[in-house]
Amino acid sequence: MEFKWRKSKSKEDTFHMAEELSKVHDISPYTLGELSEVISAGIRSGAITKEKRGQSYIVDLEEWFTKRLMVNTITLSEDDYKKALYRSFRLLVVADIAKTDFGSSRQRDFGQRWTDFTRGFLGEIGIEQFFKRNLGLEIDLEESEVGDVKQFLPTDITKVKDNGQWRNLNTNISIKTSKLKSMWLDIGSQVGHSDAFIFIKIALTTDHLVSFIKSNGFLEKLVRMGQELGEVTDYEKEIKLLCENIPDVKPFPAYISGFVWKKDMENGTLRIHETAKNKVVVGGIGYYGENTAKSVEGLGDISSGKHLASLDSLRWKKSDWEKLKNNV
Repeated sequence: MEFKWRKSKSKEDTFHMAEELSKVHDISPYTLGELSEVISAGIRSGAITKEKRGQSYIVDLEEWFTKRLMVNTITLSEDDYKKALYRSFRLLVVADIAKTDFGSSRQRDFGQRWTDFTRGFLGEIGIEQFFKRNLGLEIDLEESEVGDVKQFLPTDITKVKDNGQWRNLNTNISIKTSKLKSMWLDIGSQVGHSDAFIFIKIALTTDHLVSFIKSNGFLEKLVRMGQELGEVTDYEKEIKLLCENIPDVKPFPAYISGFVWKKDMENGTLRIHETAKNKVVVGGIGYYGENTAKSVEGLGDISSGKHLASLDSLRWKKSDWEKLKNNV
């Protein structure tokens, strides 16, 4: 399958690609919209494109789908989501977690932080399942302790089960979790933190909390409260109306996009597109300094002093994962 992609009509083109894939393959656990987001990130990062006469064309979309995306995708259940939701809630309540965006002074409310940490814990669960299914390894992650947010970013894999016994790792491995549409593994200034960094992308929708409220009986309590306060006149009618407008909880696809070694970050080069008026990082891997460029594709104008790796620079093949396994 080879398609033309137009940046000006990215959503239209990538959705069409997702539709065409769905005609010949089972795309679950992805929806068409979610698959479209993953395709878009892959195209923009250069992971599934190459230039032809100055235009970006997809290089065998079907091969990318079957050999990279699906074999590195984990399905997270509603119970996995509930575990992550509770872990993040407890952490935010009992720990001294900063209320600002990491690296900035912008205040965030509890709901925003709850969503961010839920995604992070889902990433941990996804990596545990991926290591067990794809690598035959049971891993253990660092225990959450009360403290500053920097202790939790990134997450560390601390132990592995070897011949039935838990042991410490020979290689320090960290996990970075983001959204499906993300095209960058951004470890900030944490390059010295670990020997390898894994990038997992979770399809945690903006509706996840309200879907959870609907599926676990909290909606009825909320409507009953509204009725007692005179906000609701017909309880059954209100419940039906709200349920029809709130999506059900569904399995969450988690795409383990790949990993990089610390030396990849330190020795790599970011790919830059430069014109007379602009200079943008569009892919590659390496250090984003003050004079590297004016912005980053997909991230915009970000602060300098970060180590970045786009999807096209990640290690994701079976042989890569086996090498990581042999080093743990």
